[in-house]
Amino acid sequence: MTSHPVVLDTVHVPARRALDLLVLDRVRIQAWDRILFVECGDGWIAEEASRRALRAYVCGLDTSLDQVERARQLREVRGKLEFMPWDGRTLPVRDAEFNRVVAILAGALPQQGAGLLRDVRRVLRGGGEAYLLHPTTGQAELRVTLAQAGWTDVCELARSDDDGAILLRAQCAPPSPSDQKIV
Repeated sequence: MTSHPVVLDTVHVPARRALDLLVLDRVRIQAWDRILFVECGDGWIAEEASRRALRAYVCGLDTSLDQVERARQLREVRGKLEFMPWDGRTLPVRDAEFNRVVAILAGALPQQGAGLLRDVRRVLRGGGEAYLLHPTTGQAELRVTLAQAGWTDVCELARSDDDGAILLRAQCAPPSPSDQKIV
């Protein structure tokens, strides 16, 4: 592992793959799961997750249109492994659609970080888990933001070899009445 910061557009491919493997080796992946990768880059991490869990559905999102197009050309398999662009704020998927969400948070969370983490909660099914890869330098801020967004049971799963990134697993608290939609 290099001492590159976790700014993934500038991390060399071997360093990115090492971070991807750090995540994949610790995320619970099972057959029939629906897994969402947020900021999946060229899609390698999503493709490898798909290989590890036959019959799973995997979706990768990235804010870079170039990365999404590259992932589609290299890896997409309709109905099994798909890629979409997103705006960096609102996840373009339905409520309660995924068992796992893996978010590669490249830097400090933006001011709307709690909103993004609430949106991750929105797309998770009951009992779902979120895995967050984040630079260690913003770890305290991330934990505060997670609490503000209603996440409980946050634990550290791993750190990168150079101690530059941390992988957290979080489970969401039951939705509060203010989170419920009125139908």
